[in-house]
Amino acid sequence: MEEISLEQIDAFTDSFVRFGETTRKLHRAYRKLEERFYQLNLRLEEANRRLRESLVERNRVSSYLNNILNNLNSGVLAIDRDGRITLFNKAAAQITGWPIQEAVGRFYSQVMCEENRKGQQPQEQNSALHTLSTGTPLQDKEKQLHTKYGTTIPVWFSTSLLTDGEGRVLGAVEVFRDLTEVKRLEEEIRRMHTLAALGQMAATVAHEVRNPLGGIAGFAALLKRDLKDNPQQRKLVEKIIEGVSSLNNIVTALLNYAKPVNRKSERINFLGLMDRIVGFFEGSLNIHSAKADKKIVLKKSYQSDCIWCRADPEQLTEVALNLLQNAIDAMPQGGEVRIEVSTETDKNCSLQRFVILRVTDTGVGMTDDVRANLFMPFFTTKQNGTGLGLATAKKIVDAYNGDISVQSTPGKGSTFSVKLPCE
Repeated sequence: MEEISLEQIDAFTDSFVRFGETTRKLHRAYRKLEERFYQLNLRLEEANRRLRESLVERNRVSSYLNNILNNLNSGVLAIDRDGRITLFNKAAAQITGWPIQEAVGRFYSQVMCEENRKGQQPQEQNSALHTLSTGTPLQDKEKQLHTKYGTTIPVWFSTSLLTDGEGRVLGAVEVFRDLTEVKRLEEEIRRMHTLAALGQMAATVAHEVRNPLGGIAGFAALLKRDLKDNPQQRKLVEKIIEGVSSLNNIVTALLNYAKPVNRKSERINFLGLMDRIVGFFEGSLNIHSAKADKKIVLKKSYQSDCIWCRADPEQLTEVALNLLQNAIDAMPQGGEVRIEVSTETDKNCSLQRFVILRVTDTGVGMTDDVRANLFMPFFTTKQNGTGLGLATAKKIVDAYNGDISVQSTPGKGSTFSVKLPCE
């Protein structure tokens, strides 16, 4: 066996010592690496936690913004750079008639432009497309919007560009609002100014006409007395007296229309009042229908047994009788008249209720032009009408903070609706 020299033993010892030191260094490096890994793992977990919180917060903010968008009364839509709709809120769907799922992804011109649906080129000057192509926002403009229902409504709108944080154009946004009710109120205000002027004129003319009418009636009565021995000429004088009486009735109606409505705050059972009015009218109708040889059927439909409101029963009777008489006049060959009474709650105030009276006939109906002028003084389609009946009815209803309207289709009849506050 070969003997190991001292040099070899020293070399081996030295190698063993270096190996131990290297091992200890590796162990310390491993511990440091392990500690580093642990710290990095903690940082990673913290980053993941913050990321989760950020995502939750982002979803919360996104949900919050979506709730705001969907609860706005104004329509909001956004388009991308290709003109496709990427956002369409609930109000936009209600105004245009397009469901959100159908609108999103379509081109703007397919949803918002009438011309495109008619096979023509879309007009872009009044839309978000104009802003997208020119970079020019549109502020506080008006246009006519053609809905999916086939109707045309006036809308207010504004547009602006959509950009990212670095100013790159992403698309455009358009905000719009239905102006139908605003236009109706504007038209109502114009009509009220016209009616006020007509009322003043009517009062002046009526006073000026009544005095000479009284003189004509007096002299005609004297002439009739002097012509008692001349029956033929006496009949002519009687025609004059009848004409004067008719004119006097018109003058009286003019004066009554010109007077302000005297509001009376009397508690009324509206259904009881309507029963009495319909009963009286039905009795009178049976007599006249027998003479005219035409069949008229009255049908009643009441939502409840008792509805209270505050008004003057005589004035409400005048309104109801006027509507019933108009329904009969609209059915020269006879037909059916439905009298419906119901209630509804104000959509803006759950404590406010209204009583609704609807009078529907199956008559000749009316055109849009006739319906637009129906409540104007002196407008009539009847041969012997004065044109003051419906104008007076509207004046009375307006005085009690109510509303009267009509829906009609030529050849299919009309429905008059009177809306009054309940007590």
